[in-house]
Amino acid sequence: MKHTLAKAVLYSLLAPVLIGVVLGIYYALGAQQSGAQLFFAVLLSAIANAHILGLAMAVFVVPGYLLMYKYNKVHYSGVLTLGLLGGALFSYAFGAQAGFLLIVNALMAALGSGLFLFALRRGSAREA
Repeated sequence: MKHTLAKAVLYSLLAPVLIGVVLGIYYALGAQQSGAQLFFAVLLSAIANAHILGLAMAVFVVPGYLLMYKYNKVHYSGVLTLGLLGGALFSYAFGAQAGFLLIVNALMAALGSGLFLFALRRGSAREA
């Protein structure tokens, strides 16, 4: 269980890279000039905010999942909500009170919790 949980947390840390690449491509295609420079700026900004995802996973998602698992009441929507809530709270606490950055960080944490659940399901299917 511990090994599968650790792998799932590592999978969730891909969320900043995925968000950075997707948003970087979106903004680079929309820019009139210096698309590559804008792409790397958005990608590095998303990776720089990965600490919010890590804190949301450590404080909300993993303890919430373990509590749900203990009582055999694991609901994926609950885990995703914990990720979204954790991302929004930590983003707000670290200076993004409103705007685009708050939404991106919250969605990045929700995507991270989704990747966490995906890796857990994948790991449990291999064990069975």
